[in-house]
Amino acid sequence: MKLDLRDLDCPIPVLRTKEALEEMEEGILDVELNSYSSIENVKRFVASQGLFFEEKKLAKGHVVLSIVKGYECELPSDDPVEHEGSHDREGGEPGSVDEALRAAQIAQADRERREARTFYSLLLGGLVSAILASTCCLGPLLFLLFGVSVGSLGFLQAFAPYHSWFSGIALLLIAYLWFDWWRSRRKRVACATSLCRHYTLYLSLGTLFVVILVSYPWWVALLMEELE
Repeated sequence: MKLDLRDLDCPIPVLRTKEALEEMEEGILDVELNSYSSIENVKRFVASQGLFFEEKKLAKGHVVLSIVKGYECELPSDDPVEHEGSHDREGGEPGSVDEALRAAQIAQADRERREARTFYSLLLGGLVSAILASTCCLGPLLFLLFGVSVGSLGFLQAFAPYHSWFSGIALLLIAYLWFDWWRSRRKRVACATSLCRHYTLYLSLGTLFVVILVSYPWWVALLMEELE
């Protein structure tokens, strides 16, 4: 099903998308849009409904959103009997199996994009927490290594009493990401995003960075003794 919503003012694109989805029991709705506000509003509405979508750019500010509704997003069985039943449910339409495959691909790609946003947010949170945990000794180290005046870095000492809290948050976030990988990602045989293909590499680098910063007060003390 296709819906042309170009050149329409908000909230008309969202309302018409909602009406079209309510009329559909199962299928893929292709919505054509050509304004930034309508694109973002429709995407937010679709996400709020728990539906998957794929965005195809036709030109600058001109896209087609392919919205999946009703499919369980599982590949069809090779059993001809099950295939026959599937065609009966779809009213015998010849493209029903192809549409189910396309819906599964859209759902998988959208799911991985959402997981990527969550991954980067949690990893960034872990890195920022680790950086804040290391600020207690940053001033003295910079002074010894580069002769940088610690006076301008005095504000960093405000974070020193919270070293344990920041360290705990950083390690907890990293531990959760590794648990998430062990629970669901390590068994995947196909990936649609760069993150999915290089998940362990990115997470390993992030883990190394966090461990270095969290353990910073201990190893920097040894370094400062040798420099003295």
